[in-house]
Amino acid sequence: MRGRKPKSVVQRQLGGNPGHRPINDAEPQHRRLTEAFDTPPPELAGHPRAETEWRRLAPMLRQARQITEADWAALLALCLEWARYLEAMSKVSTLGLVVTAPSGYPITNPYLPIATKALTNCNKLWPELGLTPSSRSRVQTISTGEAVDDFAEFDRAPVLPAPTRTQ
Repeated sequence: MRGRKPKSVVQRQLGGNPGHRPINDAEPQHRRLTEAFDTPPPELAGHPRAETEWRRLAPMLRQARQITEADWAALLALCLEWARYLEAMSKVSTLGLVVTAPSGYPITNPYLPIATKALTNCNKLWPELGLTPSSRSRVQTISTGEAVDDFAEFDRAPVLPAPTRTQ
């Protein structure tokens, strides 16, 4: 364990950054994806809940510039896992937490571990895509070096020593 998860940049700015810790000014600025990215891919065909989740997340992530083509598979996996979680939870709510086994004994609903595993997988994928506040504050970009001003240090007024009195 690394300790407490850091607050997001927005949360620290709203709170006035009381610890005076450095704020991540290098959050990612990905190139914009087209609106075609918002259309669910064919791999989600036959999974209406996964398609719905794609339609919800893809535009949000695209507009926030938090996703690139490289993240396509992670978003696909997240949508499938979320759909699996919703389906398993609907079965749990229909059948109850405890069901009767063929032998007649009460057992835990077999859909419950499926839902738990799917939610665990979602909890691992959400931070990867920057879908939690603390994960957004950890993401950094690599400077391309285009906007670096080698002479920026000369833009500041020089610091002169205080005048001394001579008698």
